[in-house]
Amino acid sequence: MRNATPLVLALILGVTAFLLAIKETPQPTAAEQTAVETSEKTASADSSGNRPSSPEDGSEAAAVEPTPWPSETSDIPPDPQAVFGALPNGLRYMILPNDEPPNRLSMRLHIAAGSLMEAEDQRGLAHFLEHMVFNGTKSYKDANQLIREMQNRGIAFGAHVNAYTSFDETVYMLDLPDIEPDTLDLTFGIMRDFGDGALLSEEEIDAERGVILSEKRSRDSVGYRMQQKQFDALLPNSLIAKRFPIGEEKVIESAPRERFLDFYNRYYVPSKITFVVVGNIDPADIEIKIKETFSSMKNPENPGQEPDLGVVTTPEGIEPHIFSDAELDSTDVSLLLVRPYDFKPDTREARAAKIPLEIANFVIGRRFDRLAKKENSPISDGEASKFVLFNDLELGSISVTVADDRWQEATPLLEQEFRRALEYGFTEAELAEAKANLLNIYEESVKRKDTRKSDSLATAIARSINDETVFSTPEENLEIVKSALESTDIAKVHQEFVKFWEAPGHHLVLATKTASDEASNELAAIYQESVSVQVDPPAAREIIPFGYTDFGKAGRIEKTTEIEDLEVTQLTLTNQIRVNLKKTDFEKNRIHVLARIGTGQLSQPKDKPLLNAVASTVFNAGGLGKHSADELSEILAGRNVSATLSISEDAFILSGSTTPADLLLQLQLMVASITDPGYRPEAIWQFQKSIPVLYQNLKHTTAGPSQEMKTWLHGGDFRYSIPSQTELSNYTIEEVKSWLTPELEKGYLELSVVGDFDEETLVNNLLATFGSLPERNKTQSDNTLNTRSVEFPNPPAEKTFTYESKIPQAMATAIWKTDGLRGNLEEFRRLNVLSDIYGDRLREEIREKLGASYSPNAGASGSDSLENMGYLVGQAIGKPEDIALLLSTMEKIATELSEKGASQDELDRALKPTLAQLEKTLRDNSYWLSTVLAQSQSDPNRLDLARNRDEDYRSINIEEINKLAEKYFAPSQLLKVSILPAE
Repeated sequence: MRNATPLVLALILGVTAFLLAIKETPQPTAAEQTAVETSEKTASADSSGNRPSSPEDGSEAAAVEPTPWPSETSDIPPDPQAVFGALPNGLRYMILPNDEPPNRLSMRLHIAAGSLMEAEDQRGLAHFLEHMVFNGTKSYKDANQLIREMQNRGIAFGAHVNAYTSFDETVYMLDLPDIEPDTLDLTFGIMRDFGDGALLSEEEIDAERGVILSEKRSRDSVGYRMQQKQFDALLPNSLIAKRFPIGEEKVIESAPRERFLDFYNRYYVPSKITFVVVGNIDPADIEIKIKETFSSMKNPENPGQEPDLGVVTTPEGIEPHIFSDAELDSTDVSLLLVRPYDFKPDTREARAAKIPLEIANFVIGRRFDRLAKKENSPISDGEASKFVLFNDLELGSISVTVADDRWQEATPLLEQEFRRALEYGFTEAELAEAKANLLNIYEESVKRKDTRKSDSLATAIARSINDETVFSTPEENLEIVKSALESTDIAKVHQEFVKFWEAPGHHLVLATKTASDEASNELAAIYQESVSVQVDPPAAREIIPFGYTDFGKAGRIEKTTEIEDLEVTQLTLTNQIRVNLKKTDFEKNRIHVLARIGTGQLSQPKDKPLLNAVASTVFNAGGLGKHSADELSEILAGRNVSATLSISEDAFILSGSTTPADLLLQLQLMVASITDPGYRPEAIWQFQKSIPVLYQNLKHTTAGPSQEMKTWLHGGDFRYSIPSQTELSNYTIEEVKSWLTPELEKGYLELSVVGDFDEETLVNNLLATFGSLPERNKTQSDNTLNTRSVEFPNPPAEKTFTYESKIPQAMATAIWKTDGLRGNLEEFRRLNVLSDIYGDRLREEIREKLGASYSPNAGASGSDSLENMGYLVGQAIGKPEDIALLLSTMEKIATELSEKGASQDELDRALKPTLAQLEKTLRDNSYWLSTVLAQSQSDPNRLDLARNRDEDYRSINIEEINKLAEKYFAPSQLLKVSILPAE
């Protein structure tokens, strides 16, 4: 249930295309970032610490003993298809042939250095360097030249290029849209330049300082600040607490070029680099190219050393810690174990030894799930976990999220559940559920092996490098887990749990909004008092069979239509359910199912804002009539089935994914969800616990004013509004049932299935489940309470929204209304391209020249359900005092596009990456399911999406783009929105 609150927030806030997504870790990327005009100055080969030039005369780099691969000292064999190697200079490489997607390749340049390697006066420079390698190299002195070269080959920032800097690694990522020789030449050269060709000119460093500070500001949050406080308190003598990757402001503002060069010259060296290539290639050819590209790299005489991470101390007894901040959206209590980590090489024995504790942690999380659902429970969720950081320390955690800040009640609950596990261990039923789920994960990995995606494989390999784990096959992984599970019983799980938590003492952490001066003593006293309370053994639980296997007489097919060019079959059943089927080989052993039902928010009861979020939460958490959600978790353990309800603007969407072996069960679960939802009171209790978290988030982050902006853009329509906290708290299950029941019973239903299925088996299963339902509406009902139209604000207009925060983070948004998406697809495609051109200009002006925002972005937003609802938008996060500048710059650039138009070169550079992405989606089940098939019988034009989409994009010309720019980007059509922290 720990993920329930973000899910509710996403439903409520309705994440729109133009809102900037901020990731916490890994750090997003210099790769989206491009550069301004770079100096012609190159790094000289002198004794000042500058990077020596790599030999151009073919001379050999000095030999260095490479870091051994983990498989060299392990009894776990590596994947036999993988080619492992090392160059004489110590640079390692791994090549893995992989056919999915066809004719594509992914590469990762892993540098075993991050913020932990920084000196005190370099704090933040590891991440800063990640930006700087894009700001001019010896091959691309003008950074814009590099960007244009990539765009003209269909390589887009964000989509194909990315990077991140962590505590102990920096990784550069390229996913290529093709494997043509000139594309490989370009990208191998770029990766080499990242390694030792960065110019690091003073002019570019100074220009980038504002961008880094803007990124730091965009990541600033109460959660980030609390994490820093907790690291400082729990790891006072560890370097980890003092080396967060984003760095220190004073260093970012003033570090001289010499300190950049020092880090780059000593850590961006071949002996610390691993190059990973995965894709539809011949390893022998790639190995030759790696040698040609990287062999001349040289190691410095004084390479960077591994840092001393300091001392990790464990307290004696229970050591309380209180961390408070008025902007926290929830209260949490945690019992933490912090101690040095005894690193063990990756072997069969080491992997097997981890499994009992994984099972114990899973079971404790499930126990907290059940406790959270009890009436008046003081917790909303809880979990147990173990983490290893940088092979230096391990963290154990037992934690709960507290309902209504009732930490005085939640603390003894946490202590007693922890002690119950220590004293009595676990039950056979709990062990069986955990084993079944764990085994299923590894079995499914084997079945899907042949359709693993190259980009995911490359990323997983890169992330495993510093962990020093063997890249073994899914079959080998499964064999190790099966063997370990056979010898794992409840006694062993109990033993390993007790053993792990044996320590002189533990940290007891309370994170809350406000705390008195006596809170620390009170927390410790409550915990100690709880220790004297006797706990009972966990109750045995009986697992009952699934109660929904017979829905009556099977249905029949009334009509079959074969759409041969798209390899789609459409059925109409006698009960008027429509079915769309597409068999694919994109994901081995995976089937996706989606049912669009009824009218969604078009029938949402008048003046009940956010009832959609309440309804979906209550439906999903309420289980079925015969089984609670907890019982379903036990019954369905080890099976690949799910059924989740979401509510869109014009349909209720029930979706899930499964396997051929579990297909019938998947369909039974979905039909049971439609015919007999549980609507249990614990579901509404859980939602009510999330309400204070929601409103705290709306009050103290940009999420609140962003939602207000969305409401304003929709004319104040209640479907896009937030009710008062009291009103939301008073919604009932009966209100949910009265809305959903008639729609679930009779609403128009279109079911789409995409994936690896046998059609005859699928059809028989469909007729026995969905086919047995009573007759339903033949079309989507027009008898709805709400219209498909909203009142857009009249431009020009300016609006300011505020939120309460001490964090100086502001947001500028420029909006121009368009004719939207519904019934207007061809124009909307062109608006997507126009927004890419506009976004590229925003990047060059706002990020590169002004340094006023880390990631200005643009997009075209449009509703597929509402009439005439769409807009072009530009957005940037910056300092409050820069918002006026950001808005005026957005307006100026849009006006220039409106009056003078874009160039053919800009159109080409926007279109080619888009076309490369489109090609990839044709082998994406989610595209076929959600975009093409989901409503292809209620709207037959959907099928043309897959027929003419690519051709239509290729036909886009500069005259069309410039006409749209003239039509929409006029200053008279502009809405300016400022989001600011309240003064």
